[in-house]
Amino acid sequence: MSALIVGGDRVGAYRDYLSGRGFSPVRHWSGRKPGECHRAIPLDTKLVVVMVDQVNHGLARKIRRLAEGRALPVVFSRRSLGQLSESLAALGN
Repeated sequence: MSALIVGGDRVGAYRDYLSGRGFSPVRHWSGRKPGECHRAIPLDTKLVVVMVDQVNHGLARKIRRLAEGRALPVVFSRRSLGQLSESLAALGN
């Protein structure tokens, strides 16, 4: 069960948290490179985490649209493990 984190520069703590919840591998896109707007979500991804204070609105909308098209859960979170934990709990993970 794989996860994708979009946004943020230092995501080590989030990777460790998601790994502890059973997600492996945990991929990361910084959202800073222009080409990342044109990437496809990997096929084995089961969860998408968008760091809302680290990505632009266009990328956030595109990721959400792509994820919804594949019926993937999307979690929007600020840079806070507490908020990420609450969001995942609301999903039922």
